[in-house]
Amino acid sequence: MIIAQRLCRLALPIVLALPSAAVAQTYEAPPSFNAAQIKGIVRAGDNYTVRSPVRSDGFLRVYDIDTPYGETVAPGDQMAQMRINELRALAALEKVSGSNTFATALANAGLSPLKYTGRLITNPVGTIQGTLSGIGGMFNRLGAGISNAGKTQDNALASLLGVTEERRSLAATYGVDPYTDYPPLDAKLKQLAEAAALGGLAVRGALLAVPGAAGIVVSNLSTANKLNDVSIQDLARQYTAAQILDLNRKKLLEMDVSPELTESLLANRNYTPIDMAAMVAAIDSMKTVQGRAVFFDAAAAADERANAYFMRRQAELLAAEYKRHPGYRHVVTLGGLPFLVAKDGRFVTVAPLDALSWTPDTAARLEAFTKARNELVAKSRGEIRITGTATALAKKQLKALGWTVVENQRG
Repeated sequence: MIIAQRLCRLALPIVLALPSAAVAQTYEAPPSFNAAQIKGIVRAGDNYTVRSPVRSDGFLRVYDIDTPYGETVAPGDQMAQMRINELRALAALEKVSGSNTFATALANAGLSPLKYTGRLITNPVGTIQGTLSGIGGMFNRLGAGISNAGKTQDNALASLLGVTEERRSLAATYGVDPYTDYPPLDAKLKQLAEAAALGGLAVRGALLAVPGAAGIVVSNLSTANKLNDVSIQDLARQYTAAQILDLNRKKLLEMDVSPELTESLLANRNYTPIDMAAMVAAIDSMKTVQGRAVFFDAAAAADERANAYFMRRQAELLAAEYKRHPGYRHVVTLGGLPFLVAKDGRFVTVAPLDALSWTPDTAARLEAFTKARNELVAKSRGEIRITGTATALAKKQLKALGWTVVENQRG
C-alpha cells in the first residue's frame, strides 16, 4: 500500500497539470491475465505457485507467488522469471541437502548432518512486498537529482565480502546470482557454501555433481555483452565482489560518468554486483553512441530492487537494439526514461514493459515523454518498443502523440 499511495501522490500533480483535453480523455482499467497463458512463465513448480489471475498496473504485470517461505511479489515478467529460476534452484539445492549422498559426505568430513540438512520451513521475511510495480513512481524521480543518499561504498562492500568462492561456484552451477536478494536462497547458499568450505572436496563434490542442475535456465546471468572481455557468467563464478566493482568503476569512468555518480552507483545495493556488471557492459557495448553517462544518471534513481532490475534489463535491451541497428547517435532522457536518438531524428526506447494500458498514471508519464521529446525537436516522432503488449486504447493514444508502439520486442 505504501508504494500505491506514493504513486498516487506523485502522479496526481502531473495529471492535474495536463491540458483539459488530456484530462478529459478516456482511461481504462489495467487488464488481468491467466497465469497459465503468459509466455515464459511456468505457473507452478516443486516449491511455488503463481496466483491467477495476474494483475497489472498499467506498465507491468505484478505476480503474486506462493512459496513455503512466504508470499513474494514480483513486478514484471522479467523479475518473475528471475524469481521462478531462483525458486527452482532452491528446490534443487534442498533436495541435495536432504539427500543420503550429501549426508554421507558430511559424515565422512566429520560434520553433523543435522546442522546442514533440512528444508527452510520457516518464513524468514514474510511477504516480500510490492503491491504495485513502482515503475511509474520511478519515472517521476529519474533525472530529478535523487541518487541514493546515505549509501556508502563501505556499507555496500560489507554485505558482499562474505560471498565465498564456494558460494560463487555453487550459484553458477545452479544458474543464479551469488549475490541474490532473495532471503531463502541467500540462506541456503550460505549454509551449503559453509558446508563445502568446512567439508572440503568430499562435500563440494556432493554439492556440484547434481543430476539435473544444468537444466535450470540461467535467466538472470545470460547476456551477450562482456565486461573487459569477461562474460557475466564467468564474472559471477570467478571474480570477487570487490574485483567486479573495480571493473565496473573502470568502465563507468571510461564512459565519462563522473566519479561522484560512479561511486553512488556502485554503492547502490538495489543492484547486485552482477546486475551492475550486466548493465555497465550493455551500455559500454554501444561504442559509437554519445552521452552514455546520461543512462547512468537515470539508473542512479532506482531506489527499489524491482526498479534497479528494470534498469538493468533496459540496458540489455537497448544494447541489443543497437547491435541490430547501429545507427543510433545519442542517449537522452525524456520524462525520466532513457531513449536512443537515431540518425533520422527518431527517438527510440526499448523497455521491459509487459502490459501497457491507458490509465491516468501511464497517460501522464507518456505525455511527459512526448512533451520532453517535442521540446528537444519540434514535431518529432518516436518509437516505444516493449517486451510485452499494449492495449488498443494505449496504441491509439500513443499514435496521436506521435509514437509508434512495437510489441513483443526481444533482446
